[in-house]
Amino acid sequence: TYEGVKAVLAGYQSFSNASGNVWPLKEPLPIEQQVLGWSDPPRHTRQRKLLVKALSASRIEKMRPFTERFADDIVDKLAERGSFEVYGDFAAPMAAGHVTELLGIPEDEREAYARSAQEMEELFTATLDGHAEPGYNSDITAWLEHLIEMVRAKRAAGPGSDDLITQLCFAQVDGDYFEVEEIAACIQLLNAAGIGTTIGAIGNTAYLLDRHPDQKARFLSDIEGLSRSLAAESLRYEPPISGLWRTCTKPTRLGDVDIEPGEKVFALISSGTHDPLIYDRPDEFIIERDWANLPADLAFGQGIHFCVGMNMARLQIQVAASKLYGRLPNLRIKPGFEPELQAGAVLRRFTRLELVFDGPALPRTT
Repeated sequence: TYEGVKAVLAGYQSFSNASGNVWPLKEPLPIEQQVLGWSDPPRHTRQRKLLVKALSASRIEKMRPFTERFADDIVDKLAERGSFEVYGDFAAPMAAGHVTELLGIPEDEREAYARSAQEMEELFTATLDGHAEPGYNSDITAWLEHLIEMVRAKRAAGPGSDDLITQLCFAQVDGDYFEVEEIAACIQLLNAAGIGTTIGAIGNTAYLLDRHPDQKARFLSDIEGLSRSLAAESLRYEPPISGLWRTCTKPTRLGDVDIEPGEKVFALISSGTHDPLIYDRPDEFIIERDWANLPADLAFGQGIHFCVGMNMARLQIQVAASKLYGRLPNLRIKPGFEPELQAGAVLRRFTRLELVFDGPALPRTT
């Protein structure tokens, strides 16, 4: 149920994140790797205090002009092709590009950084369902060492920049600075979470519009007016994260089930978002729900672990849908193509999603 999933995701007093939330470990992660969604209070509290401010709704909304220009740039590259694969050709560069902008990666290094960040996201994704090749740990370690050197360089350059890495380098919480390794681990998690889930959400939105032509027609009739509610309904109906793991830390009763310390609990988000006690006609895709009078969706978690990057994710989904369907005439899934769901319990997306459109792209407005 919605309330059951909410109780697990928000109940940090009974359900720990320190052993991982996407793939539960027998023991807690090393302390330096316990960051944000992979940590518990008080360590989590000090990290979140800074990042919530850095990723606030007002700050992210100021990125909207960048987001619209960037999405238009990608559409321009696709315009003459007539077809494309939405995850690799649009969603991945869209998500990775926003991470580089937020982190303040120098312009001449952004393409290489985005490519590396995408590769690490794919590697993290592979570990979720056991498909990672031998040696993946060394690749991730090398990437983390690269991030550590990047953080050291930012700290050596001094304050004065508005990018996220610099803010973390010089911010103080209760009189203490973050350790270099802690900042690098935060960036690594933001890369993995911020890229992977956004890629999935953009692709899921395209799939849902194609499979519900009446809702697609409604969206096309008022793209700007419905982009926000479309994004919200897509996240509810087909969240990019099916569920998250927690480790029980003390005897707990959830509903009519007794859970003992050390036992693993999987909070099935995609079930909670279809609870008929919360959502009218929950198994219907309806892009004009009255979200102002509905409870917070579960796609971004609950309580202290509510996703700090949710504002940026929502913005990208909204703009992606607006630009793709506003500029590419008759955008649709390639006839005869049958998408296959990616294996794994946590991520909810397809392995590929081939789209086609008719004629040249409409002019950009940014």
